[in-house]
Amino acid sequence: MSQYSLLHAAKKNCGDFLIRDAALALIRHHTNVSDDEVLTVDVVGRNLDQETIDSVAETDVAFLAGGPGYQPEFYPGVYPALDDLLDVVDVVPMGPGWRGIDEETYSFTDESVRVLERIVGQDRVPFLGARDLPTVRILRNYGLPAELTGCPAWYYYDGYPPEAEFSPSQSIDHIIVSTPPQNSNRYLLQYFQLLRTLNELFPGATIVCSFHRGKFKESLEPYVGYPWERATYVRNTASLIYGLINSYARRNGFELYDASGSSEYVQRYYNADLHVGHRVHGHIPALAGGTPSFLIQIDGRGFGVSESLGTSGDVSGRSSIRGPVQEVKSSIEYNIRNNYPDFETVDQNRLQAYEKMTELLQSAL
Repeated sequence: MSQYSLLHAAKKNCGDFLIRDAALALIRHHTNVSDDEVLTVDVVGRNLDQETIDSVAETDVAFLAGGPGYQPEFYPGVYPALDDLLDVVDVVPMGPGWRGIDEETYSFTDESVRVLERIVGQDRVPFLGARDLPTVRILRNYGLPAELTGCPAWYYYDGYPPEAEFSPSQSIDHIIVSTPPQNSNRYLLQYFQLLRTLNELFPGATIVCSFHRGKFKESLEPYVGYPWERATYVRNTASLIYGLINSYARRNGFELYDASGSSEYVQRYYNADLHVGHRVHGHIPALAGGTPSFLIQIDGRGFGVSESLGTSGDVSGRSSIRGPVQEVKSSIEYNIRNNYPDFETVDQNRLQAYEKMTELLQSAL
């Protein structure tokens, strides 16, 4: 019988698999259990059958992995089975985050607040784990105790507590460029501009286009919770946009990498000389491995990780198509010239957040 449950969102996006596997590694480290003693259950956008709920009920505690779970429709939109699970087991959030644009106007539904209050009413949950500082502030605005634990993915590379030091390469020969959201024409044009700029800035470097949700139509699932028509639109738009990226990359000599479906992709980010792009869970493993990484932020997930880790060289991608690319180019050049001052606090910030993650886990066990 499993001793613990891990509630996760891993379906296709490699970032969700990284969060799941990193959370599993944290549980193993703090409990000394084997993988066989942890029941893993995909809960995002899913109602669970009674057999699954009964299996979770037999475990001591259910850990809720990260991801942008603290959405306005936290319950029942993101986690439709959560109220039922709270009837049978303690649920401990391991650092979910918000997903929005404006922190000041961000709000939860009444049902979401009710379920969040149920979670913090459990004896084993001294506070809600949050993956970034905006999430902490949002939760506290509702009178909910919250602390910055970071995302489990912050700690997947270098042991517990994290020990890696930021260690940029002496030369930039291998660059990973994570792709933008697959249903946005605007970010497609920005991505092309980014590839051209990096190719000019680092002539001769290997440039890899990394697809976190897959490269082709058949490997892109509709979004959970979308109406069928909307899901089909997103799928078809993604197929068109990613097809254009595939063609553009091949014409210009860039490599293609399908990172979807597992957490194995992280090793490539650890070993790269530079990561630039739109994916938060490309930014995180690069930094954890000591690789310089410049995130082009598209929403609160990006704003939050940049503020929380202290990577002040990141830029917002929302202002225009070309402007953010020129900003990130200037940021890269500045950091190379000055020995990467924008990354000086990353290791310290990860370590401080890890202390809160440890406190949360130990309270639950």
